[in-house]
Amino acid sequence: MRIDSAMLTAISEELEPYRDDEDAFWTTLDGETDVLDLVTSILLKISEAEAWSNSCADVSKRYAERKTGHDARKQKLTKMLKTIMLCANQTKIPHALATISLRKGVESVNIINPNEIPTQLTKVSITPDKTEIKKQLKAGVKIDGAELVTGAQTISIRTK
Repeated sequence: MRIDSAMLTAISEELEPYRDDEDAFWTTLDGETDVLDLVTSILLKISEAEAWSNSCADVSKRYAERKTGHDARKQKLTKMLKTIMLCANQTKIPHALATISLRKGVESVNIINPNEIPTQLTKVSITPDKTEIKKQLKAGVKIDGAELVTGAQTISIRTK
């Protein structure tokens, strides 16, 4: 599918007197160049590309919904493993498929009031430096506006 634009322009200029009569203009131009066959082909390909694009968008949306569902399922199953371990009062399950471990939550800094954090414990963007605050909180320094909290226990699954 090639367009000889020079020829199309030249014939178009010759048909200038027929410009007001669209049917006569396009019928004559098509008779000389088969331009309407090309237009038909382009329109069909655009329609096909749009259909494929819409189809891909639909499939992508369905897969995104599936992913969300699978992520939720994984989260529920992981929670079930955690419940089993807590009920059995165990921190590790050695299994042929994987070793499941109940890990302690990771300590993190919870900023209660960022405005009360001393400026030497903030980064240039005026956000609290949680790493430094955590170090100082662990060292026993009391910092207004921050406290050291332990996060929830998590599950670690190492496949064999």
